[in-house]
Amino acid sequence: MTKKIRVFIIVLLSVSIIVIGSIVAINYFFKNKVEHFLATRLPETIIQSYDDLRLDMYEGTLTLINPSVQIQNKEDRKIHTHISVEKLVIDDISYWDYLVNGKIHIDEILINQPKIVYYKNKLKKKQDSSGSGIITMNRPIFLDRLNIEEATVSIFDGKKDSLLLFTNHLSVVIDSITTNEEIIKKRLPVAFGAYKAKTDSVFVKVSDYENATVKKLSLENKNINIAGIHLYTKYSREEHARILPKEKDHFNLNIDSISVQKVDFGFANRKLFIEGNTMVLENPSLAIFRNKLLPDDTTIKPLYSKMLRTLSLDLTLDSVKINNAAIVYTEKVKKENKGGKINFKNLNATISNVSNTYKTPKKTEIDIDAIFMENTPFTTQWSFDVNNTNDTFLFKANVGNLPAQDINSFTVPNLKVQLEGEANKTYFTIDGNNTTSHVDLKINYDQFKVSVLNKKGNKKNGFLSAIANIFISKDSDKSEQEFRKGSGEVTRDKTKSFFNYLWLNAQKGLKSSLTGGKN
Repeated sequence: MTKKIRVFIIVLLSVSIIVIGSIVAINYFFKNKVEHFLATRLPETIIQSYDDLRLDMYEGTLTLINPSVQIQNKEDRKIHTHISVEKLVIDDISYWDYLVNGKIHIDEILINQPKIVYYKNKLKKKQDSSGSGIITMNRPIFLDRLNIEEATVSIFDGKKDSLLLFTNHLSVVIDSITTNEEIIKKRLPVAFGAYKAKTDSVFVKVSDYENATVKKLSLENKNINIAGIHLYTKYSREEHARILPKEKDHFNLNIDSISVQKVDFGFANRKLFIEGNTMVLENPSLAIFRNKLLPDDTTIKPLYSKMLRTLSLDLTLDSVKINNAAIVYTEKVKKENKGGKINFKNLNATISNVSNTYKTPKKTEIDIDAIFMENTPFTTQWSFDVNNTNDTFLFKANVGNLPAQDINSFTVPNLKVQLEGEANKTYFTIDGNNTTSHVDLKINYDQFKVSVLNKKGNKKNGFLSAIANIFISKDSDKSEQEFRKGSGEVTRDKTKSFFNYLWLNAQKGLKSSLTGGKN
């Protein structure tokens, strides 16, 4: 071996030893930095552990095996959140940015199969003002992508039936995440770019009486698609009535799918905002049961304009479309029967400006067409301005040919009244506000007759029926083009719903037109 070769080999070996030593040293340096951060820089309310920490300098990859985090209250040390992860991979850490540019730049963080359990009842909301619950930051963080795979999330409230929310197989990808010393102090402590998420099952406890489930949910390119929605009262009608302190609807709602286009959300001046272009509900089916034998709920019921106006968030939905809905409403007034029913089918609706951010004179406008009971066409136009504190509204309805016998399924069990005849056309307009309203109604009908029944609803009371029919004109007129007209004023019972308000107006207009109206 020549001297030159020996020198070359010695130099090569020396360089290799220096490079390898440098790599080992840098690996050791950064690993210690990470371990030191996890051990000393996290808030004292966060308890963390892991089985192993691996650092590959060649790829700039940090891997934590079986890491877990527990978050506790500072005051009583009760643990309210548990997070365990099968594997956490921080990929492609830029050492150059860290050493030279003074920032933490990461290509991707992969969180594999995290399990998150949160006990809402154990969280102590009032913390001191020392700032110990906030992670201090010496360097800004830039993350190109956060990838969460197959997450399971459970939230409990510590009560009977304490599960508030559950979902599994949840996957989330978020791009261009940034935080720094200023951003982390905000209500949303990160800024981010594109995002997408999907899961194949969701359970939500809506209240002590209602639950909701979803079969599939996906969010991508700011478009949401939700399939298999079921919102329901979790008790039977009988059990529900037994445990209720006062009247509350029992309901069962199924929706094939809900989609929302161009969704955006965030905080502006520390207030949450949610925006979207068009929401579409496909094939909703709603069954409502109201037991009027229970004590009344005497709380004030705001109109829909006030509900929107007083939301705790800024909501902006350009439009909502409801396609092919069905509604069955059952009301039980008499103990001896199961209640009377009315229904709508083939219901389609378009709602414009579902929002509390639009300015006057823009209004929320609702257009509905449906089939009422068996084959009666029914259309409405309804509008209101959320900015009007008197909650003024205009409601117009057009009801087509309605055989009286079609609504006997409601009037017989509830009112002990059986109707005969036919309402050919009915129009009514209600101009009202939160306190009072005026109704104008006109109706064209033939051979109208009322039979008042006995308490059991199985026999006609001839005397009362005769008295009732004295005050009702048998026909609106010989011509189908002529209408009997009626009008009246209604004072709202604010402990009742908007639909009760509509019914009072329709009732007032019908009574006026059938008994005292003029051609």
